Amino acid sequence: MPRSSKSSSSKSSGSQKKASEKKHTAVPPKGGVAELQAPQLAPKDVAAEAKKPTPVVKTISAPVAESVKAAEAPKAAAAAPVAASAAQAAKPVVSAGPSAAVQALISELRSGSDSERVTAAAAIGKAGDRHAVPALIAALRDSDADVAREAATSLGLLGDRSAVDSLVEVLTDNNGYYHAVVRAAAASSLGQLKDTRAVEALLVALTDPIAEPSAEAIRALAVLNDRRAISALIDVVRNRSGFFVGTVRRAAVLALAHLGGEEAIEELRFVASDQWEDNVIRDEAQAAVDKANA
Repeated sequence: MPRSSKSSSSKSSGSQKKASEKKHTAVPPKGGVAELQAPQLAPKDVAAEAKKPTPVVKTISAPVAESVKAAEAPKAAAAAPVAASAAQAAKPVVSAGPSAAVQALISELRSGSDSERVTAAAAIGKAGDRHAVPALIAALRDSDADVAREAATSLGLLGDRSAVDSLVEVLTDNNGYYHAVVRAAAASSLGQLKDTRAVEALLVALTDPIAEPSAEAIRALAVLNDRRAISALIDVVRNRSGFFVGTVRRAAVLALAHLGGEEAIEELRFVASDQWEDNVIRDEAQAAVDKANA
């Protein structure tokens, strides 16, 4: 049964209670050459080429040619290693695994104390080494929600779309295991990864019972710029059931302003003219309408 925005205190207090928890609430889910062509000449260049004198090709006798060839051989042999070294240096260096520093962070993420695992998860994202993605995905199931939250955030920073499915699993939270702060971080990272596979899960997350994951899902949909979200965002703004709190509705107004288009702007005009609407939300809607009309 949806909750009323008129009694937002009940939702807010629920959010505060959840945010105060440090552990998840259930058993973690099980892991999951083309041929070269001579350059063509423009018509004016053809006559010029015809006027050029025919070059004289000088030939040399076979014995002389053999002598020249023999003299040049040592030079070619000496140049070969140099050429090979240059070619080798030109090849991009592909790392076979994480750097030593990141490997140390991964080890700490797996076996450190709660605070050490939180620090390691955050540091891995800043290091920018995508070899650490599997370790971060595993850390989404850490028993400490703060560790899982930092792991979800770092997956967004690394920008590796192989993490999309795991982040979607966190966001949908089908078995009720993931803490609200982890779900919110997963939603934010799905927006950073800009993969439309996440749209459906983000739309479902609009109705998360905790405001923070719901608002982050709305912001992610705006970043993804997927117009499938417009009707759902309008429903959030209208809030007929009284379920959505002000922070979530404001996020929806800003998302509609970002997505734009006739349907979204028309809704924002209505909100801006509603004298019974919350002042903050009405002002945001009016600002969006003014920008669209400019």
